[in-house]
Amino acid sequence: MLTAPFTLDTAGALGTPEELDLDNLSPNELEEVAAPWPVHWLFAPQPGDPDRVVNLFAGPGGWDAGVRDVLQHDLDVVGVEVHKDASATARAAGFKRIVADVRTLDPKHPALRWVRGLLVSAPCQCWTPAGKRAGQDPRNQELLLDVFTAAFEATFGHWHESRPCEWEGDCLVCDDPEWDGYSGFTGPLLTLDEVRAPIAEMTDERIGLLAEVLIWSLTLTAQWDNLRWLAMEQSSALPETILDGIREELWSADWCSAEYRVLDAVDYGLASRRKRVFLMAARHSYVDMAALIPQEPLPTTTAAEALGWPAGIRVNTRGVRKTAGGNCWSADKPATGITSKIRGWYWERDKDRKFSLDEAALLVGFAPGYPWTGSRSSCTQQIGDVVAPPMGCVVIGSLLMEPWEHKLRIHLSKIYGHPADASPKESHMDSTNTTEVESEYGKVTVRRVASDTVPKDKRDWTISYEVTGPRMKGLVHVQPQFRTDDFEVLPSQVAVMMSSNRYSETHAEFTVNGVELDDTQLFHIAEPSDAQRFDFWRRTGEHRRSELSDAGTARTRAGLRAVLETHFADELLVHDQATAYARARHRSRTFETRRGLEAKIAEAEELEQTIEGIRHRLGLLGDLEEIAAAQRPAAPPEDAPEDTLGDVVELKSEPESGEVPIAELRAGEEVRATGNNTMGRTVTRVGVLLVEPKQVPVQDWGRRVTKWRLYIDEPGSAPTRSNSVTLWPHETAERLGAPARELATAT
Repeated sequence: MLTAPFTLDTAGALGTPEELDLDNLSPNELEEVAAPWPVHWLFAPQPGDPDRVVNLFAGPGGWDAGVRDVLQHDLDVVGVEVHKDASATARAAGFKRIVADVRTLDPKHPALRWVRGLLVSAPCQCWTPAGKRAGQDPRNQELLLDVFTAAFEATFGHWHESRPCEWEGDCLVCDDPEWDGYSGFTGPLLTLDEVRAPIAEMTDERIGLLAEVLIWSLTLTAQWDNLRWLAMEQSSALPETILDGIREELWSADWCSAEYRVLDAVDYGLASRRKRVFLMAARHSYVDMAALIPQEPLPTTTAAEALGWPAGIRVNTRGVRKTAGGNCWSADKPATGITSKIRGWYWERDKDRKFSLDEAALLVGFAPGYPWTGSRSSCTQQIGDVVAPPMGCVVIGSLLMEPWEHKLRIHLSKIYGHPADASPKESHMDSTNTTEVESEYGKVTVRRVASDTVPKDKRDWTISYEVTGPRMKGLVHVQPQFRTDDFEVLPSQVAVMMSSNRYSETHAEFTVNGVELDDTQLFHIAEPSDAQRFDFWRRTGEHRRSELSDAGTARTRAGLRAVLETHFADELLVHDQATAYARARHRSRTFETRRGLEAKIAEAEELEQTIEGIRHRLGLLGDLEEIAAAQRPAAPPEDAPEDTLGDVVELKSEPESGEVPIAELRAGEEVRATGNNTMGRTVTRVGVLLVEPKQVPVQDWGRRVTKWRLYIDEPGSAPTRSNSVTLWPHETAERLGAPARELATAT
């Protein structure tokens, strides 16, 4: 219910984040306030603290293991899981769990104020044959989309313009006497219980659990506006209409980007097929879906290779029951999708040889020894439902711009025995980070080193190399650089510092033929061959320099090319360096982009006003005959005949005053009308209606609509854009009256 005084607002201001007085509370009292969330979540995070993340339907720890064990990234994750055995498994693995139904917790809890990430993996059986595909029923989908819409109404409400709307008289905003007149979101119009009410009409209530992704993300956004990213995992059978429905509600809440893609775990080195759809969303940035693609193909692993089985093993999944797809699969290929039914799978030639829990978990990417808790049926159910840790690494790494490919290779090498480094372009690099490159002058040795001369704030994205070769040596630094002719999320070019000047924070030097280069910084290098386009200068004295000789220039280019070949060959290093640089520049680039966006919006608004002015002129030209007739001077009265018996004056009755439909107004009447001027601002004009009302097409908030256009001014004025006003077809104007018009006739 709306309360006065009523104001509209945007995300983050819709909630009422009252500051809690926590200073004088005892530890027990703090636990009571925070419950069931961690006490430290009541307080603002400190610089350097990991992001706080809520993990809904968290299960036994698939997302958690993917982040901690595979991606090796630090996040402060608290999971919510109703299944006691799955929660016990996660806790035994070192992860935090709240044993509760997600629907019983309040997303507005004060401990969730600084949550920055949300993970959601609602049960998927209702979308698959395991749940009889109840989610594919059109009626159930229609109800679910209604719940999505209601979730927005329960968090943001409706967007209301700064002018009265077409539901005036039934609108809680327009009818509120305390409304301040500004546009914005109304705020919550429903309770969460009302949002979830339609779920009772579904044939399977698990379908409705998918709505929690919007209920939680929209509530956290509207209430606190600290949520920055969202990742959701679901069955690949989830209809696109449902995925698009989620995206549309996020976009309505001003989330910058929301994308989804079906990924198969076997394409990322797992020993089993596991198709899932992943939705990734970011509040203030664009999701780079290309980051999900490995730079080099990951190794394919068969089930037999992963489990150490001999060749030729076939696995029976359905006993003697015959099906169209068969009841066996070959272990010499990646395993079929792992479900809870794996508890009954066995070798075709040995019915007693069944899968151990470690073997089942290994096929979905868990390391041996994971502490599965519960009965065998419970554990295999957990394994069948869990998010594969490698896929958690890929999705979260891509979403947070964390390099994941090399770390995934290391994880696969640990659990499957693959070589960790499979990139052929890195094979020439040895463990000492020293490379020998052949040049026209002989071998040039390039060694990657740590340099103390690089400022601390730049060391994460500056690579230093020592160069030695025939009549050349030096210390050079390579840093990422964004292209200037196109927008990039990650920089694709580099800048090279070969020698520094007295103002440089970073020391670099390069000597060729016994001559030291002077102040050499090279920009926008995309490949080693770019070395050929640079010229160089030699230092000849204090504040003096001269151009390097042709022989010295050619030898310097050879040394530079050797450095660039070494640098670009290590793709993982280049990617990590680019990511670190992009992260360091993220704030300033966001500010610059927003400022550019504001400038373009201002240009667009100015252009729209110009276009509206031109349309107005076209309208005037279309009304030429009416305008000309209205401005024509009145003819002088004729002299009455001498034999007239007298003048008979007929008075037309004056039309009734008051609010009337615009179509009933006539030129010459005195009226008052409130509408929009040609600039889109609300104005009230009082005066004489200069010409008959006319319906014309106009621009209204970016839409092409039809409105009434009235020209109201002093009698005798010309109809112009300065005295025009447009009104909606259903709106009215106030007739103030009209001068009595005399008609003289001779009888």
